[in-house]
Amino acid sequence: MPDSNSFAPGGQRAPGAPGASEDLSDEISRLVEKQPGDYIRCTLVCNGNYRCNWWAAQSTKGYDNPGMAGLLVTTHRVRQSRFLHVTKSGDRLVIEEVRSRSHDGEA
Repeated sequence: MPDSNSFAPGGQRAPGAPGASEDLSDEISRLVEKQPGDYIRCTLVCNGNYRCNWWAAQSTKGYDNPGMAGLLVTTHRVRQSRFLHVTKSGDRLVIEEVRSRSHDGEA
């Protein structure tokens, strides 16, 4: 009896083959709107779907040593996170936000 929890092996596609997904993460990171100081990290999930996180520095006002310089991992937080579906049409990207079904009925 086959294991019902196993996944079917994925087929390898050659780059440029029909259905092959080109990783557009770097291009998306440069094109999406951002605030000063934001660092955008986009990751290809599958089939033209990307998870994009907007990282931003947090205020050091509440720190006991706010004069401490340097980048600390704990001083940066994900300010915004979006799931995007991105396709390429000629030279331009078509970026659409993917909304979960639970948000479709919300105003």
